[in-house]
Amino acid sequence: MARRKKEPLSAHREKITVVASALFTEKGIAATTVDEIAKKAGYSKATLYVYFENKEEIYFSLVYQHMQDLFQTIEKITLQEIHSPEQWEERYLEVCFSIQRLCKEYPIYFEGMIGYINVDISSDETPQVYKDIYNLGLRLSGLVKNIIEKGILFDIFWPGNNPDEIMIFFWSSISGIVRMAEHKKAYYKLLGFDNDEFLKREFLSLLGCCQRMQGGSS
Repeated sequence: MARRKKEPLSAHREKITVVASALFTEKGIAATTVDEIAKKAGYSKATLYVYFENKEEIYFSLVYQHMQDLFQTIEKITLQEIHSPEQWEERYLEVCFSIQRLCKEYPIYFEGMIGYINVDISSDETPQVYKDIYNLGLRLSGLVKNIIEKGILFDIFWPGNNPDEIMIFFWSSISGIVRMAEHKKAYYKLLGFDNDEFLKREFLSLLGCCQRMQGGSS
């Protein structure tokens, strides 16, 4: 009789996160228990703890997956050649809408991506996924900074601007814009603002604010 092939650890983790994602979407994170995840995934609770330390680690593993998708999308955008200010603006809007889509389609994971993670990144005892999220966040910010530096080359921003300062302002502002659009959908619809054209105007207004940050740090 053929021996059953042993599945790699990654396969078990993926099976658990797929089940957890469905439960998180259906019931919410707080209302979902480890017992439910284990039962639906076909594991005992004790076995699940072999692969994940707790529910939070499962959740942040999913956050990391969606961060990877966002990183790959924005990386493709930044790798495109830019030959004019108009092309730069197109790339800028593509970045904005890629962030907006993540917030719209996976709001619970977007919150985890931009929120505070209360762990010690430098500790050897901290699960790897938290360190991966931190490092990927740095790389993601680096991509946005790259877009900003290209904008400086096209005189969209003053050469004296600090790209890091604009990058932080961009992330904090874009997060607010897309979260507001998601959380206040009914109100936006009432005002006739539930459309991409309105969001485009918001993103361009944000760009205008960034452009007025002339002089940056002196």
